[in-house]
Amino acid sequence: MTSADLASFTAGTVSPFLSLPSTVTASSAPTIIHLKRDNNQAIALSPTSTLQTRFGTFPHTSFLSLPPGSQVRASASHPNPRDQRKRKRASPEETSDTAVPSASGFVHVLAPTAELWTASLPHRTQVVYTPDSSYILHRLNVGPGSRVIEAGAGSGSFTHAAVRAVYSGYPDGRDGVASTHIQQKGKVWSFEFHEERAAKLREEIENHNLDGLVQITHKDVCAEGFLVPSSQLRPAAESSSSGGVVSPMGTAVFLDLPAPWLAIPHLSRSGNSPLDPDREVSICTFSPCIEQVTRTCTVLRSHGWVDVQTVELQHQRLEVRRQLPRGYDDGAGPRSISEALTRLRGVNTFREQRKDLQLSHAAGEKPIFEGLGFKKASGRKSWGTGEEGRVISRCEPELKTHTSFLTFATLPREWTDEMEAEAAAWVAANETRGVNKGVVGEKEKKWLGEKAESNRSKKRRERGARKLADGVEGAVNRDGEVAVNFGGIDE
Repeated sequence: MTSADLASFTAGTVSPFLSLPSTVTASSAPTIIHLKRDNNQAIALSPTSTLQTRFGTFPHTSFLSLPPGSQVRASASHPNPRDQRKRKRASPEETSDTAVPSASGFVHVLAPTAELWTASLPHRTQVVYTPDSSYILHRLNVGPGSRVIEAGAGSGSFTHAAVRAVYSGYPDGRDGVASTHIQQKGKVWSFEFHEERAAKLREEIENHNLDGLVQITHKDVCAEGFLVPSSQLRPAAESSSSGGVVSPMGTAVFLDLPAPWLAIPHLSRSGNSPLDPDREVSICTFSPCIEQVTRTCTVLRSHGWVDVQTVELQHQRLEVRRQLPRGYDDGAGPRSISEALTRLRGVNTFREQRKDLQLSHAAGEKPIFEGLGFKKASGRKSWGTGEEGRVISRCEPELKTHTSFLTFATLPREWTDEMEAEAAAWVAANETRGVNKGVVGEKEKKWLGEKAESNRSKKRRERGARKLADGVEGAVNRDGEVAVNFGGIDE
């Protein structure tokens, strides 16, 4: 089965990256083969293909119809070449059937996820790893229905993580999600200036059944901006097209570019903007050195972006285990002075025994003792059970990611004079009490008086009661102005 046949066979189905399949099937979408820790391999299963690994030979048919997470043993009819080299030469009487070794290796078959794809994808560029992508999507407030603009797609690691975050149904309805349930479908608008990488990523997106959710565009956004020509759209129908170009209407932006400050001027709300005019937009730039961060922050502030922050992620894995006390046989040292003295006595005794043993062998006599059992006869012994010892944690000596600086900023909504007038009219219509209101209701007057009653002295409470009995008219404060009083509170 060719790749074209697989693509046509799986067209119109939901991507396994978005919905966990019940069983593993032949598809153009990848299936993750877990070989060992931090060693995965992504393959497109075909009934006529075979997987060769160090653990044995696995026909693709042995993976089909299994639930994800199943363990698959190597095929005995397809011996491992490594085992054949280790096997002794067979006798002439042995036939090829009797010389086949038994299969002992195994692998696990897994469903594809964004994390597993990041760990097993073919690297065309430096990729954004899961610790970075998860934090970026969280800070950008990306959720179902969001429209993410990505510049510098590269190998597509962040693209797969973003499409899972924005997924709220396919535009063609293949997943059965009605358009009336969620008005806006999430989408990732991905830009790549390298034509071959853009074509390869577009092919992977189609094979992974993510078409309609990701728009791959070959374009230099630093020079040409983020508007997409209508002729490059897949599917070729967007209502927001204007003058032959389409605005992504982005709500979040991620720039993985060598010079992100050149692309920031194109992310404005003036003219035909690529941003959503009715929502606040967040941005993240991915830069490896602080000089790029400094220049990016300067350009962001000059173009109206606010709340500019830069963070650095250093991902390390912690190993938590139980440490058992070691005996002298394991290389441990004494824990106290008395134990050290006991150890020294044992060493001296061992030397005397060895000297007597050598003299006995030289004279042909039988030694007066059996063996040199010093290490077992004296000193500390190891603890045997796993319930003993201390629980300790240890971090990895090296970082499993590359150093990077993440710069975040926010572009507020554009506030027009019409919006200001509308807000002022709403405040005037919903105002219940303010500086322009002379007198409040009796209920509020009583409540204010009771609230202040407990915090005022007896003398002031009596004076306030007299003023309240005389009425608010004519009540003059120390400045000679008429004061309105509610229950003893002077205003």
